[in-house]
Amino acid sequence: MKYLWLPWYWPTWTMFGVGWCLARLPLGLQYLVGRLIAHVFFSLVPRRKAIIQVNLLLAFPELTVVQRDEMTRKTIEEFSRSMVETLFVWFRGVHALLERVNISGLEQLCNHEFAQGTILLGAHFASLDLCGTAVSQRSPFQITYRDIKNPVANYLAVSRRRRAYEKLYLATELKTVVNELRNGKTVWFATDQDMGTRKATCFAPFFGVEASTITTPFRLARLTGARVVLMTHTRNNRERTWDVELHPIELSKLAAPDCYVADATNVNRVIEQVIRSQPAQYFWVHRRFKTMANGQRRDYRLQKSGHSTRVSHSG
Repeated sequence: MKYLWLPWYWPTWTMFGVGWCLARLPLGLQYLVGRLIAHVFFSLVPRRKAIIQVNLLLAFPELTVVQRDEMTRKTIEEFSRSMVETLFVWFRGVHALLERVNISGLEQLCNHEFAQGTILLGAHFASLDLCGTAVSQRSPFQITYRDIKNPVANYLAVSRRRRAYEKLYLATELKTVVNELRNGKTVWFATDQDMGTRKATCFAPFFGVEASTITTPFRLARLTGARVVLMTHTRNNRERTWDVELHPIELSKLAAPDCYVADATNVNRVIEQVIRSQPAQYFWVHRRFKTMANGQRRDYRLQKSGHSTRVSHSG
């Protein structure tokens, strides 16, 4: 812990100190300040903005350049709101906002008669920390996570999330997770991250693009007999409320490995449907399509030719 106070980590501590102060402001003012900071950041770091633009170009090829630029702007603003909400939850707690979070299908997690546990699938929608914490307050669950590269950010994320969830496990602690599922616990997994061509992944269509999709939850469900529930959520900016929906997922009856592709395709389809209702409220800042089906890495740089913009497919 002491090494986290070394001078080269002071900028990160300063950033989170500003975040702590920001979390003390009224939520509307937090959104305003967060939006200004986000636009400055993405202007100063154009490669991060390019990631959003490439993702939108792949997912929504029908958009004009003007429409895509507008969606990029909205995505940055929604991302800033999500970061503000994360800081609010970390530094003030979720209780002040619980009444504004509407949860549909909570019975999917509260059915204690199901002895084999539940795998709760998550996707990187905006308000992930806020909505996840709100659900956990009403039906506690455990989560899996991957370390953040910045050790200060990782320390804060892990310590704050330990307050919100029953337990935290690294994504590599699968033996422990299996035992928890067999003991009837609910464990959260992300399924919409591009982990390349690792064994526990497959390529499944997502917005018409073959995308690397994590299959670990589907494998564990078959191993333990756990049921699978997908959590999606959106924000109503006008009412300043949040809507969470818990979708029961029926696993494919195909044999392995085809069953994993079918499961991933089904889950991606539901996630895509929700995204289309609020397309800017998804973390397009992640390189969701970085690995192509041939194993090559997609070059997340925009190649401009005349008045058109295309994606470079070489890595």
